[in-house]
Amino acid sequence: MSGQSAVWIKVLRIAAVTALVAVGPGISPVVAGPARDSVSVFASAPAPGHPFGIAVGDGRVYVSTSAGDFFADLEHGGHLNSDDERVFTYDGDGNLVDTTVIDTAENSDMGLFGLALDGNPGPKHQLFVADMNGRILTIGLGQHAGPPKVFSQVPEDSGLAGDWMLSMWNDLAFDKAGNLYVPDDKPRIWKVAPDGTARIWVTDPRLRGLFGFAGGPLGGRIDPTGQWLYVSITVSAEFPFDSTIYRIRLVDHPSADDIELVHRFVASPDPTIAPPQATGLAFAKSGNLYVSLLGPNEIAVLDPAGNELRRISDPRFHSPWGLAFLGNSLLVTNGDLEPGDNPDAWKIFRVKVGETGLPLNRPRVPVN
Repeated sequence: MSGQSAVWIKVLRIAAVTALVAVGPGISPVVAGPARDSVSVFASAPAPGHPFGIAVGDGRVYVSTSAGDFFADLEHGGHLNSDDERVFTYDGDGNLVDTTVIDTAENSDMGLFGLALDGNPGPKHQLFVADMNGRILTIGLGQHAGPPKVFSQVPEDSGLAGDWMLSMWNDLAFDKAGNLYVPDDKPRIWKVAPDGTARIWVTDPRLRGLFGFAGGPLGGRIDPTGQWLYVSITVSAEFPFDSTIYRIRLVDHPSADDIELVHRFVASPDPTIAPPQATGLAFAKSGNLYVSLLGPNEIAVLDPAGNELRRISDPRFHSPWGLAFLGNSLLVTNGDLEPGDNPDAWKIFRVKVGETGLPLNRPRVPVN
């Protein structure tokens, strides 16, 4: 493992139970969560565990795993990702009803993350899966759909293919036309056309992660207006050890003026308190934005203006990652970013937040 990788992993693994409270220009105070934010276990994830991405639709809940992510160092209790990854399918009650194996490269350093459902009817219905090693795959959801297929990859002619430290495809967000927006923490956002053709959509130094090869754009969601893509910057270079939410105007070729800061999660000056690393995003119909935070192990709730309303906490949260709405509840995957296996942490939680989610774009797209 490289020295850079070790630094990044060390930051992610800092344990903290004290929530960050910061007030300043453009920074709202943290308010304790109301009683409605009750947390229960929706489902457990079997081996290989480490549930990351999540998507909800058609009476099913889909969860991707990332057991190989940050765990390829045997010396520190991890394992080489030679046993592939999984996409688990649950019914609305949290019962596991199907498992799909995603073949990953031997000794790969990354697992799976983003999931997105298309709107194709019947046997052509598909789940799109981001492999953080630089691929997007599709899983057919109709009967007799066959094995997963590669839909898109980092283009070879970009010079960025084949190494997650050069390009790592994280989350997935469809627009109405069937384009996928894919945050890449190097720092750039890719746009993948309905035929799988990928191009760099935007890059900007404000999106850069503190470590250069990591810490940049991770989560991505389109807002209720349909005019902006919101992205989480996990560990910002612009504001070292802080985490930020930016939005980017959905135009063909965004300029610097099309990128706006929405919120800044400020790190505590106390080095024993983990920085608030933003990961997954989910919009409610109201326009409130839910943001999972590594470090403090909390979910932050931002209003449409970007002000922080409250934090949702639970002692069982262990690196909360993916977020998706199910009715008036928020589902939260417990990413579990420790090097050793911890089956007790392989959970998907249900949080009764008292509001419903923004329907995601589910366009019809060609079937390869």
